[in-house]
Amino acid sequence: MLQYGSGLPIQAPASPGNNNSLTLLRSTYATRVPGVPLYLVDLNCHCYDPSKTQVLNPAAWTDTPNGTFSPSAAYYNDYRYQRRPSELASFGRTFRLKERAALSIRAEFNNVFNRTLLLGVTSGTYVNPSTALNTPVKAGPDGRNISGFGTINTTGTVSGERQGTIVARLTF
Repeated sequence: MLQYGSGLPIQAPASPGNNNSLTLLRSTYATRVPGVPLYLVDLNCHCYDPSKTQVLNPAAWTDTPNGTFSPSAAYYNDYRYQRRPSELASFGRTFRLKERAALSIRAEFNNVFNRTLLLGVTSGTYVNPSTALNTPVKAGPDGRNISGFGTINTTGTVSGERQGTIVARLTF
């Protein structure tokens, strides 16, 4: 089973300097700047170091003025996380040993092409870029980004490796 598709949509960042939650009893999204690219690098190119590269462009968003609602939508079709294909394969064969006996062998593989998938150790979910606007980029002692808009915190993550299971069944 092979599943391919575009990444999930990224929600527009909240407008951090807007005090609508106090005046209008709800927050609002940051305003998207027309003509400014949303990404600093292509998330799907695998040509950057995710632990040291800021991937989302903070200049693509501005604070919405106080007391007003943002004209931005919650989601945009061209603002998406990285594609994450799912590839599973299974093979099986039944061997007739005698008239009333058979041996069935089956092999099942997850991530059959051994693609690198960054997963959080504690959460088990995919690691995505931070969308907290106006958060400065902060690096840890090893040089990896640990916070900041558009950065991917890879601290404490593991990559999804190929896994397989072989099952044999004797029927008589």
